Amino acid sequence: MKFGTPDMLFLIGTILVMYFLFFLPQRKKQKALAQMMSSLKKGDRVLTTTGMYGDIYAIKDNVITLEFHGSTRIDFDKSAIAQVVNQKTEG
Repeated sequence: MKFGTPDMLFLIGTILVMYFLFFLPQRKKQKALAQMMSSLKKGDRVLTTTGMYGDIYAIKDNVITLEFHGSTRIDFDKSAIAQVVNQKTEG
């Protein structure tokens, strides 16, 4: 069994297609998530990965304290934040 130029081109083509279909979109998604995590600030309304909505009360390292219904505060790991729902302006 010989491994010739057409076989090599097919292999390279397959690798390129996989890169553009799987790896590139995943990389873009990770970049957007990292940008969102770095822009979190006190007062932002967020959605956690468990489906809970809350307002950011405090941020310390990788721990975010969310406030629910005015007085209930729960600490979450920063990675538990799925998305920012809307951003409130302080002041």
